[in-house]
Amino acid sequence: MKKLTMLAFALVLTMAAASAQDTKENAKETARQAGRTVDAAGDKAARETRKAGRKIDRAAKNTKEDVKDGTNKAMDKTERKLKKAERKLDNSK
Repeated sequence: MKKLTMLAFALVLTMAAASAQDTKENAKETARQAGRTVDAAGDKAARETRKAGRKIDRAAKNTKEDVKDGTNKAMDKTERKLKKAERKLDNSK
């Protein structure tokens, strides 16, 4: 009977150790998955940041071009008016 009790006790300890090992493996896998999730979130944040940076760069470039075009148009208009005024002045002489 004593041997049977010892055998049962050994069996219970073995099962407990196996269960603890499974729990440890599950915890490790959960930690790895959490790490992958954090890495993926970081990668996505980096992609979104780069995308926003590119949008800002394009907007700044477009704004620069718009200002340049507007300035050129204003200068052209001023030159035309100046030439017209010069013609009027020459014609009045």
